[in-house]
Amino acid sequence: MIRFFLFFGILILSFESYAAEQVYFKVAVDNSTYTAFMGGKAGLDNTTLNYLASKMRNQQFKLSDIDRAYYDIAQPVSMRFAGRDVLQYDLKPKNGDRFRHMLMVDSTNEIVHKDVYDPSGKLVYSFTILEPEDSSSKSVSTEGNLDKSGRCFLGFCVVGKRMLKDGTSHIMLSDGINKFSIFRKRVYGEVPASKKIVYGNYVMRRKLGDELFTVVGTIPYNAMQTMIENYSKLEE
Repeated sequence: MIRFFLFFGILILSFESYAAEQVYFKVAVDNSTYTAFMGGKAGLDNTTLNYLASKMRNQQFKLSDIDRAYYDIAQPVSMRFAGRDVLQYDLKPKNGDRFRHMLMVDSTNEIVHKDVYDPSGKLVYSFTILEPEDSSSKSVSTEGNLDKSGRCFLGFCVVGKRMLKDGTSHIMLSDGINKFSIFRKRVYGEVPASKKIVYGNYVMRRKLGDELFTVVGTIPYNAMQTMIENYSKLEE
């Protein structure tokens, strides 16, 4: 069941439509192993990896979405990268409750390169768009333009909710750059707690009372625990 939550959470966390354009994608498959491939042309029989690679395409970034109360943001550096004029941003969390993002963003706000690091400095995933810029081929994306009208806690706002058929509650949260999902389900009996890195995401499962929580995304385990303990503040 945790594998289902992980894959479903990854799909939702992308917040955009499927696209087949090519990217170079490197991801921490687990706590000790990386894999790298060309999205869409690798011939890999791995639905999760190919889907993740496709989701890297057409991500948008807006500096106005980032709350400076939680990030130190250096002056962006102008450069030429992969045939495009880009600005390089370094978004460093002020506390250890978020992942660091290093971005290269073109004139249309599209992210053409991204490196994401956990608080220990471990690279969890990286991608680079391979094809030259072609504005006519870009699809519409909601990345970087999320509706943050829901409840917020520690700078993370609810951007989506749904109820799964098995009664699992699923909420999606974002602070404009780091995102995660929380799955909550009533479960009786003992369920062992677990922490792991899977396909570039931290994943934590923990039971409180009769409620089993599974958190998937780009925040560290201590932040996931804080969100679980304050889950009531995220519900209406």
